[in-house]
Amino acid sequence: MDAEKVFLDYAGRYDRTNGKIELKIVHTLAVAEVMDRLTEALGLSERMRELAHGCAVFHDIGRFEQVKRYDTFLDHLSVDHAALGCAVLEEEGILKELGERERRMVLTAVGNHNRFRIEEGLDEETLLLCRLIRDADKCDIFRVFACEDMVDTMGETVEQVEKETVSDVVLEGILRHQSIRKEVRRTGLDKWVSFLGFVFDLNFVESMRILRVERYYRRPFERADFREPETRRRVARILEEIEQYMDARLGQIPAYQTVK
Repeated sequence: MDAEKVFLDYAGRYDRTNGKIELKIVHTLAVAEVMDRLTEALGLSERMRELAHGCAVFHDIGRFEQVKRYDTFLDHLSVDHAALGCAVLEEEGILKELGERERRMVLTAVGNHNRFRIEEGLDEETLLLCRLIRDADKCDIFRVFACEDMVDTMGETVEQVEKETVSDVVLEGILRHQSIRKEVRRTGLDKWVSFLGFVFDLNFVESMRILRVERYYRRPFERADFREPETRRRVARILEEIEQYMDARLGQIPAYQTVK
């Protein structure tokens, strides 16, 4: 199956003059490129690389209907885009060329790509696909946040966030090297910072290397002019902590190993 052709044919049903639609097409193709880089670095079999590539191409296919129905990417204001994506893949018969086991593997990876934690009890190959798509997606999400309209991607303007601060619970979570749960966020800036916590959920050394080299994670914070000195101090401390964590992990782990 030519996954990109199938994906672009499907996405072509939607209004590409809508910036949100075009953003997700570009994001999807970029995630697929990252995925190919990860699977090559891991030396996976050709078949696993093909399945992983398919997971990347179809991981956000639910976004298009989400935008059409709700005009937002914010799941809490609309629908779980991963679950919607699985429904689209099933209803459209997009994975019909796969055997039952491989179809379930891809659906499970798509369904888990945006969860706080991967579901338990998965077999080794399915778990690998879940870890791969989560990493590939996170790698490009930082580019999206750095380069695209923050209102479309995060819900708040830079001007709004410049007036806010980082909540104590979010700061403490980052300093403890924890991913941040949505429920504890209190401000738009908390939301920005919570995405930096993605680095603590990365599974592969190559993913961390991509983030560290590209440095997209810094751009939204460097672009903002935070009003409060304490906010500027907290943001600087968080960025320093994130980079020290990545540098330490990259220095400790051979390139062929996973982070965890």
